Formats: sequence, structure tokens, C-alpha cells
Amino acid sequence: MTSTPTPPPNYSSLPAGPRPAENHNNQQNQQKSRHSHHSTHKRPRDRWSSSSRHYSNSHNAPLAAAEVGANGSGSAVASAAAAAGSGNGRGRGRAAYSSTLLEGRQSRLAPEFSGRRSTRYAAKMHSGMPRVTPNKHVHSAAAEEALRCLFKAGNNIAAIDNVLITYEHKLWEVEDYIFMLKEFGNTRSLLHATKCFDFIMSKQNGRVDKGKLVSAMIGTLGRLGEINLALGLFERARLEGYGSTVYSFSAMISAFGRNGRFPDAVDLFRSMSSWGVVPNLITYNSIIDAGAKGEVSFDVVIKFYDEMIANGIMPDRLTYNSLLSVCASKGMWEMAQKLLSEMDHRRIVPDVFTYNTYLDTLCKAGQIDLARRVFEEMSSKRVWPNVVTYSAMMDGYAKANLLEDALNLYEEMKLRSVCLDRVSYNTVVGIYAKLGNLDEAIEKCKEMERSGINRDVVTYNALLSGYGKHGMYDEVRRLFEEMKARNIYPNMLTYSTMIDMYTKGEMFQEAMDVYREFKMARLEIDVVFYSAIIDTLCKNGLMESSIMLLIAMMEKGIKPNVVTFNSIIDASQQSPTLEYGVDGSSDAIDYPIEQSSPMLIDGAFQNDPGEDRILKMFEQLAAEKVGQIKKDRSGRQDKHCILWLFQKMHELNIKPNVVTFSAILNACR
Repeated sequence: MTSTPTPPPNYSSLPAGPRPAENHNNQQNQQKSRHSHHSTHKRPRDRWSSSSRHYSNSHNAPLAAAEVGANGSGSAVASAAAAAGSGNGRGRGRAAYSSTLLEGRQSRLAPEFSGRRSTRYAAKMHSGMPRVTPNKHVHSAAAEEALRCLFKAGNNIAAIDNVLITYEHKLWEVEDYIFMLKEFGNTRSLLHATKCFDFIMSKQNGRVDKGKLVSAMIGTLGRLGEINLALGLFERARLEGYGSTVYSFSAMISAFGRNGRFPDAVDLFRSMSSWGVVPNLITYNSIIDAGAKGEVSFDVVIKFYDEMIANGIMPDRLTYNSLLSVCASKGMWEMAQKLLSEMDHRRIVPDVFTYNTYLDTLCKAGQIDLARRVFEEMSSKRVWPNVVTYSAMMDGYAKANLLEDALNLYEEMKLRSVCLDRVSYNTVVGIYAKLGNLDEAIEKCKEMERSGINRDVVTYNALLSGYGKHGMYDEVRRLFEEMKARNIYPNMLTYSTMIDMYTKGEMFQEAMDVYREFKMARLEIDVVFYSAIIDTLCKNGLMESSIMLLIAMMEKGIKPNVVTFNSIIDASQQSPTLEYGVDGSSDAIDYPIEQSSPMLIDGAFQNDPGEDRILKMFEQLAAEKVGQIKKDRSGRQDKHCILWLFQKMHELNIKPNVVTFSAILNACR
């Protein structure tokens, strides 16, 4: 791999040299002239390969939800801060993106990751981490000094009040307080934010300054996950006459997006006209970014881009960075290429965030060679990689089984004095664990803790997987108990990893115990968990049981992925027959040719109401292990099974990969 040139001291994440003019609100004439220039070059409707479906919003308008807290003074925000919930309702777009962009390219992902979206896009990977670029809002030196004193005051309310009073006459009123509010959002300091906001609002009389402060505070509350507080403040500001501005609407839309409430963001966006507020560039960027954070389909989000162009508002770098984030979560690397080409056409220079998101998209799509070239060309554009860049590349190499390349990047990070964060440390721990170098993995955990970063559930998941693959089950049990003792709660991946490693070691009683604990934790089962259990059943010859579990997950509204189907198809080629039901019944599954035909369930699933199908399977496997029940895998071979699975993949719009076709060809020989 070509070495990346060392960046100069104090480099910026933005490219050096003259930058083309970007769009701001005070450039309306320039926007209009650009629009007239581009009006002769209208894009064809299929340029983005968007489907013809439209977003249908079934949520009620969110504004009424805050009316209960709409009355009262600004201090209501602080008084509610301690008790407020985040209110993270997870809204999702409903339109599906159908595209042929990814056809014809073979994934380079390792088999266990092929078709599985096992990481989030780069921005989310580093959520909660310190921002790579500082808060650049204009402010005085006194504001930074006051900020340090406020952090030093900690949670002592009297000390916070004393600092605010001491610095009252030293600060540029509005701009300094906006700077501090944004910094409190970045550092997740709700108490400081509410005390600071209440203090300055009590000193303000002007509607304009109040409106600016409200917009900043809504943004901070959204970043902190306090969506109900943000909505209450937004409503109150509108009722009191200083909140019906394009900036407060944009901030509230952004807050909804950060908290996974894209339908509510759309409702608010569409309601702006009824309040006489016209969306601007910031507003469109907010709604596009809300779609990216909510992982809404590309054809939904791109409609807002088309709308802003039609309204004469030209996109800027933030617009494209958000659109690239939509591509990243879906692995839409070819669409990301189109967006970069359009940025170049509009003479918008990519920054490090643009490259990070593009690299993450390429890695998720298995385009590792292309990602490598893009990474190496960054320095020639004088855009220097940061910790997010390296983390995305290391994660991509690891998923493609290029573990040595990933470790080379880690060494390069150290040579260039790029400080590792939690994500990059966890990636390195996972790589060493996967290589079986468990002593080095533990050493990296200790190094991480010495740097002030505590282990989290991702760290433990990597260690559990590494020790489990090497049959070190005593250490697995010790780590599992250690993480719980540290109040690090196991997540879905933890439990599925534990069950998978125990079943591969034929430790079915231990797997059943973990599953029981998982049920007690009341975590919602997702596609990854179901896929892991199905893979376990397939590896133990329980083909029909795995198919019935596939049906059960679809009945619960959980869509399987290509990994789920590949496990069953691959197992069918290795087992010449399908098993009888685990209770000894000889009733077999009837695989229908017609989609509407009923599916006959074998005796293994004729359970009493409320009986757990997965638990019953583990009980059967454990009983067989100790010899209480005779193992019976004799039965009939039924190639209709494979045809039915392939047909179901087509119905669910799940694209087969090379593993799928290889398994089908081998099974049909």
C-alpha cells in the first residue's frame, strides 16, 4: 500500500487553496442566477434511479405533543432536565429503493460478513466521541475561559450560577452563549446547557436574539437526545412570538432527525408554509440529514434534493455529505460515485467528512481496492485522513479478511500520531481476537483504558468471539460475568455470539442457559439474532426446524437477509435428507409452488400458545447430546425446499450473492 504523506502541522480537515463560493442565506441573487444557468440542464427523472413511490407519512403532526409544556418561562427547560426522557420514537421511511446499481460486481467481503450490514455509517460509528473539528462558532476569548470554569464547576449548581454571574459583563452576549450551548451539546452536558440558556434568556428582551438562542438550544437538546424538551421549547418560542423563524424550524427538524423521528421531521417541514416560513438551504440540509440519520431509503431523501433545486436553492458540501451518508448505510457505492461527480461539476470541494463517508460506503459494498485508491489519493488533494478515516478503512479491511492490511494502517496511525478513539481501539481489538492473538487483544484493551477510554459492549463482544472461536470457554464465561459486573449490559450481538459459539462446541445446555438469560433481558430479537440461530440449526442438521424459524421471523415482521437464506441453502447441499420433527413426528414440511398455499408445520412446532420455539429446539439438542433422545435425521430429500427458498428471496427483493448461487449449484448436482 502506498504510504500516505505526512500532513503538515496544524492542518485543517478542509482542502487548502482557494475554495469556490458556497451558498449562504445572504447570497440569494447568486442562487437565482445559478438556477437560471442550470435551468437549461434539467436532470432526467431517472438520473438517481429513484423509484416512483412517494413518502407516505402516517404520523400525526408532532406540534401538538408539546402543548402541555408550552406555557411557562425558559426555566422550565432546566427544571425538566433531570426527569426528561429522550422520547426516541423510531420513525422510518416506508418507500423502498430499487436499483440495479450494484449488479455485476462481486462482493469482496469475507463469507461470514457477506450480505450483512454489521456496522453503521462512519458518522454513527463515532457518535458520542469528541468532534474531529472544533466548534467554530464566532466567540470571544472570554467565552472559552467561562466554558472552562463552567466545566470545572461540575454539577455544583451554586458554582455554575457563580460563574455565569462573574462572566456576565465579559461576554459578547448572544454569540458567546450560542458558542457555549453548542459546546455543551458536543460534550453532553445537559445541566450546564439548561443553566446557561435560562440565565441568558432572562436577560434578553429582543425577539431576534431570543430566536437565535432558542434555535441553538433546540439543536443542543436534539444532540443530547432530549427531544421532548426540544419540542416543548420550540412550541413555547412560537407561542411567545420569537420562534417562528426558518432557523428554529430547521433546528427542530434536525433534532427530530438526530433522534430517529424522520416522519415527524417531514411533518414539521411541510407545516412551515402554514406559518409563513420559507425553507432555505439550512432547512433542506436538515431534512436530508434527518433522512440519512434515520436510514431512510435513498429515493425518499433524493426528492427533497430535487425539490430544493427546483426552488432555486443550490446544494452545498453539507447537502452532498448527507446524501453520501444515505448511500453509506445502504452500501450504494455507485450512487456515491455519481454524487461525487456532481460535486465536482458544481465545483464543490470535498472535505474529510466527504471522503470518510465515501470510504465507508465503499467498504460496506466490498469495494476494498477502490477504497484503497481513494484513501491514497486523499493526500494529493491535501485532505488529510483523521481517526474516522483510519477506522473506516481498518473496519473495511477486517470485514474483507485483510487483517494484516488493517494492522498496517494501525501502525501508520501511530507513526502519524493520530490518536485512537473508542471505535478504532475496538476495531484493533477485534482484529487481534480474530487472528487468535488474544494476549495482544487484551493488551490493546489495557492500552485503551490507560488512555482514558473504558471498555464497552463492543470491546467485550470482540473478545468473546475471539476466545469462543478458539474453544476457550472458561475465559468466555469469565468475560461474560466481568462485563455484567462492570454494568456493561450485553446486547443482541453478545447473546447471539455466545449462543453461536456454544452450539458450535455442542454445548447445548450452556447455549440454552444463555438464551434464557437473553429472554429475561427482554431485548427485541432482530435479523442478526434469528440468522445466528438458523445457522446453528442448519449446522446441526435441523433443516426443517431452521425453515420453520425462518417462517416465524417473517411472521413477526422481521425481514431476513441474504445471510439467513445462505445458511439454509448451504446446509441443504451438505445434508442429503431433511430431518423429522424434533419430537419424533414424521410430518414433513410441504414447500408450496404457489405463494398463497398454506405451509404445513411439523410436530416440532405444534406448540402450546406462548411456548418458545427456539427454546424447545435447544432442549431437544441438549437431550440428544446426553443421549436421552435418539437422534433421527433420516427422511426424504426435497429439492423443492431450495426452489421455495430462492422464490422467497425474490419475493422479498433480497439479492442473491455469489455464495447463494454457489450453494444452489452444489445442492442441485
